[in-house]
Amino acid sequence: MLAPAIGDYKIKWTGIGVAFVQLISQYHVSKKEYNPIFLLHGTVTEFKDIPTVQVKFRLPNDSSSTMFLLEVKAPTGFVFTKSLVEGQFAEALLEGKVEEGGFVSIVRYDIKEGGQRIQLYVDPKVSTKDFKLHLPLEFRFIVYNRMPAQITLLDYYNPSLRETIFYYFTSIDESKNELISVD
Repeated sequence: MLAPAIGDYKIKWTGIGVAFVQLISQYHVSKKEYNPIFLLHGTVTEFKDIPTVQVKFRLPNDSSSTMFLLEVKAPTGFVFTKSLVEGQFAEALLEGKVEEGGFVSIVRYDIKEGGQRIQLYVDPKVSTKDFKLHLPLEFRFIVYNRMPAQITLLDYYNPSLRETIFYYFTSIDESKNELISVD
C-alpha cells in the first residue's frame, strides 16, 4: 500500500494476477481561485439503502444556454450502471418527484469508461434552476485510501463556462457493503 502523498512512484510486479492502481496527475496547476459559477456540490450518501453520489447545483438565471453537461466520475471501486440509473429515473417518475429532483431536465445520459464516468445532458428550459440528483453506485471492489473523485458542470455550447469540484468518499464497510457516515 502506497502512502497517499504527492511524489514520484514506480510500480513493478511480476506473475499472474490483477492490480488496481489509482493515480491522479496534474499539469500546469495554477493558484488562481475561480468563483463557483454553479454552486456545485457533491457527496456520497446512502439513498434508499444504495450508495449514491448526491450532486447539487444551480444554473445561472441570466444564461441563454440551451444545454449543460454534468460529468461525474465514480469513486474507485464503484461504477455507475445503466440498470441502477434507469431505476432511479423510473422511481422518481413513479413517485412524482421528477421535478423536485431535476430528473425531468435530464434529456440524455451516457455511461463511459466501463461505468467509471457518467455524463448527463441538462436542458435548463425544461425545469427548475436548482438541482439535486442522486446517482446510484454499484460496489465492485475494495480500495483503501481512495482519492477524491471529480464532478464537472459546463455550458455545452460555451465550455469556458465551467466549474469542477472534487468530492470525497467518506468510507464504507465493504464486507457488508454499507456506507459509514464520517462528518
